[in-house]
Amino acid sequence: MLIFKALHILSMFSAVALLIGEEVFIALAIWRRDVRGLAAIHRLSGRRVLTYAGAITFMAGIVFGLLTAATGDLDFFSGWLIAAYVLVAAILVLNGSPLVQKQVLPLMEEAVEAEAGQRPVEEVVRHMAGSPVVIVIAVNVVLFAAIILDMVLKPF
Repeated sequence: MLIFKALHILSMFSAVALLIGEEVFIALAIWRRDVRGLAAIHRLSGRRVLTYAGAITFMAGIVFGLLTAATGDLDFFSGWLIAAYVLVAAILVLNGSPLVQKQVLPLMEEAVEAEAGQRPVEEVVRHMAGSPVVIVIAVNVVLFAAIILDMVLKPF
């Protein structure tokens, strides 16, 4: 049904904007070793409220996508849909992994503490330098780009 397709597209565009937008700024701050910038992102996003809003809209987009397939003339086992399922699973596994969950928020909280003078800035910079967060975010951006291309081009 057309309404489910429209809701799927709106949900997914919103999810990508919320999730990737925030992640790109986090990655830039970490890559540049910008403790004040990372602290500002944390303050502005309100303890990752954007991440939670993005995750909710992403899950809604998945539901609307499945409803679109179920109510339309789409084959659930088309190659492009199977590729989409794999990419969505990869996004969920990556973002739900302990590596991501135990790295991003603590690093942002350390930056806030450093900005408030409660922790040495050099310590946070060392943690930024040793953090795999920038690589994880780059992989996440590639996965989202791949799913967008898969949905638009339907290559399989």
